[in-house]
Amino acid sequence: MKGSFYSIEPKSEFIRKYISHYYFHKSEDPNGSVSFSYYPHYKNALTIYKNSKLELVNRMHTRASPHDDGHSFNYSQLFKNFSKANIIGPFDKIGIVFQPLGINHFMSDNSSKFINDEINVNFNYFQKTLSPVLEKVFAENSLEAKIDLLDGYFLNHLSEVEDKRISNAITIIFQSDEKLSAQDLSDSLNINRKTLLRLFNRHLNCSPKDYIILIQFRKAVELYQNASHKPSLTRLALDLDYYDQSDFIHRFTKITGVNPTKLFNNLKEFGVHSTYWSTN
Repeated sequence: MKGSFYSIEPKSEFIRKYISHYYFHKSEDPNGSVSFSYYPHYKNALTIYKNSKLELVNRMHTRASPHDDGHSFNYSQLFKNFSKANIIGPFDKIGIVFQPLGINHFMSDNSSKFINDEINVNFNYFQKTLSPVLEKVFAENSLEAKIDLLDGYFLNHLSEVEDKRISNAITIIFQSDEKLSAQDLSDSLNINRKTLLRLFNRHLNCSPKDYIILIQFRKAVELYQNASHKPSLTRLALDLDYYDQSDFIHRFTKITGVNPTKLFNNLKEFGVHSTYWSTN
């Protein structure tokens, strides 16, 4: 991919609980356009462009093109299938990658109150307060200084109040060696399924079932990508509690648009925080 891409964690211990990392993606080349596909993730990103116009080509396909338009904000929430992005150079882009419930801790209400679509190219919740900081962030050459500025902003807007039921639900899903059902999760938390559904819709904009499928998918991607000796599809299916290899291939293809073998051959990691994209 043309241009530069760096990812780095927040310095603040408090902020790391809610923000996984920041990334900085830039190309000064007018011919430095990039196209890539990206895939469902439990960590969702607020991406901010300097002097680029963002638009939806279709529901799951975005385009950014040069435009003297200040800062453009895009937030991608949980989605079920792959998405595409085209970025026309030159461009300068910042990504703020939140932990599963992270963005809720910087908003006056749950994110579901402000986010309706999978991809929100006109997401303006932070625009008024964050834009003055962004002017300094984009002007800085030092990554350390950029992180200090972003950490400072989010520390000033942090609320650590949370609903323990939803954070406990997420912990149970991540720690389980088996694929859970919504009923399993409901039983573990000792709450009824309607309450569980309301919690997931309120805090994560999805159902428990969809979130469980998403976690299973990301575990498979990261297990394969991080393995020094790549496991077979049969081994992956077994380890991650898919019904069988056929079920694994079917579910992967439905999510990514290609079979697992083709996906794994095309995935590339950007930065050092498991950002995997397929470049076109």
